[in-house]
Amino acid sequence: MHGPPPQQPPGPSGQEADLVGALRAALRSDDPTALTTLVSSLLSVTDAWRPETAETNDPDDAADADAALVPLDALVESFVGTPYAETTATLHVIAALLPDELDAARVRRALAGRRHPVPEPVRGVRDITVEQAAKIGDDLGDGDNVILGLAWPGIGGVTVVIYVDEAFGTRVKDVFLLPKPFDDVCARYRDLLFENGGRTSELAEITTADARAGIQQAIDRGEAPDAPLAPEDWADPEGDPLGWPAARPFVEMLLRRMPAGGTSVLTSSAQPEVSVLEAVQGYLGSPEAQGLPVNADHEEAAFLLAGDAAACAGHPLRWSPVQVELALTQRLSWSRDATEAALDGVEEVLPAFIRYAHRRLEVSAAATAETLAAVDEWMPVFALLRDAAPAVRWREISPLIEAFESGEHAPLLLHSLAEGVGGPDVLDGLDTEPLPAEPLVLDHVAADVQDTAAEIAALADEWLDSSPRVAHLGPVLGEWRTAAHRLLVGATVKDPGWLRRRASLRGRACGLLWATGIANRLVGPHGAVLAKDLAADFGISGAPSTKGASLLRAWAGGGWVNADRLGDAGLLVSTQRAAIIALRDSYRE
Repeated sequence: MHGPPPQQPPGPSGQEADLVGALRAALRSDDPTALTTLVSSLLSVTDAWRPETAETNDPDDAADADAALVPLDALVESFVGTPYAETTATLHVIAALLPDELDAARVRRALAGRRHPVPEPVRGVRDITVEQAAKIGDDLGDGDNVILGLAWPGIGGVTVVIYVDEAFGTRVKDVFLLPKPFDDVCARYRDLLFENGGRTSELAEITTADARAGIQQAIDRGEAPDAPLAPEDWADPEGDPLGWPAARPFVEMLLRRMPAGGTSVLTSSAQPEVSVLEAVQGYLGSPEAQGLPVNADHEEAAFLLAGDAAACAGHPLRWSPVQVELALTQRLSWSRDATEAALDGVEEVLPAFIRYAHRRLEVSAAATAETLAAVDEWMPVFALLRDAAPAVRWREISPLIEAFESGEHAPLLLHSLAEGVGGPDVLDGLDTEPLPAEPLVLDHVAADVQDTAAEIAALADEWLDSSPRVAHLGPVLGEWRTAAHRLLVGATVKDPGWLRRRASLRGRACGLLWATGIANRLVGPHGAVLAKDLAADFGISGAPSTKGASLLRAWAGGGWVNADRLGDAGLLVSTQRAAIIALRDSYRE
């Protein structure tokens, strides 16, 4: 008699089936490196490869980060516990990529009982060696390709191209895994360089030890606490990259198999060490600076440009079309170090500073011309952005924020009070005299909206006169009425269009009382009336703030303003001005 046939493990289901299907597709791919690519990406999201920059002092952020990470042990156990051909092949790759030898040994013990056939390129991952290396940089230092030639049993020649981006500091951005011999890939790069007017000598063979040093430097700098932020919408180069950090487990396996003791040959490493002060002093004494006015504004602009490049590009003399665009459209207008004098000098100083920097770094004339063309392209944008209200305000308050962060709180708090009343001089001269009773004067309001404004004011006045919710305010009610009239008239004089659009008059009256009530701490949890009760009295559904938004935009001339900081002491009742005076004096003690 024959015994029962051996039991087959039950088939996978759900997400497990999807994963096994993806592994099966990788095994059957025409690309013999496909499974290794997929396994590296799976490992990269485990806690074993969590970068230090993921750590945070915010418990909520930390919890979110932890929740997004897969425990390495759980991932490995999921493959150990599912004895399929696909998981057997996957475990072979995992054993090779794991950095901890004890973890790798545990995986190999699990594999000892498996009898599935494993393709030679998969078994060969454990014996990959890095045989050759090369590097392609560029004159402007925006990035380097580090090229590694691998001996991969079962495939033969395989090439890895690791792109180190240096436009946002220095960090690994992409990794390409090509099942082609190193010499073939390098020959293709030389052809591309020649076709695009580059020098074939820009591709230089380097030692594998130097390649390891450069790649490790890029990884370390990209994860440093002070690393410049890369944009969230970073575009991938053309092609089908393995990507970063998905490739990190595979790349780090290669690094462990490369000799140590090398010296980084990244373009940034070859640039001379120059401080911001040295860069500015060298520029001011250079031929490129001759002919420009030698004054404090010129010097301030040079310090701004060198400091920006040092902080954001990694070197005070590193200027490329990319860096010019970023500086002129994103950075300089918002710089904490940007004085108005420095910003005034940017248009004149930047071209001369670039010529000086490129001469010092021996950048080609063609690359310099390309960079100067970027200045011409983006300077008009800079001229608009530097005078935009958000940028101007940021430059005003950024030194105060810096002082606040250092423990000096009063300057920022006093600035906030001054913004709310109309400026430092107004803050100094505040008094506690009650606002006078004033009739609604519409002489300067556009004729076609005068009746609408009068109806809104009448509805607001009626509520102030009759609502029991605020009757206890006494004389302050009259001041609130004056403040409401002033805001209504002021906003409508600036922008009568807000009353030309169709909307509920009662809603607008509610928004008017809400805005002046918030500014004077008369509406809200600690005020005389809750916002929801104000809305209920006017039969308004939703928050009164939505009814006051168009009024506030008109008051701000089309911009945005917070209701609690209207910027005009003439809209504040005596009790609120008294409170501000008390805060002002306490901050100055």
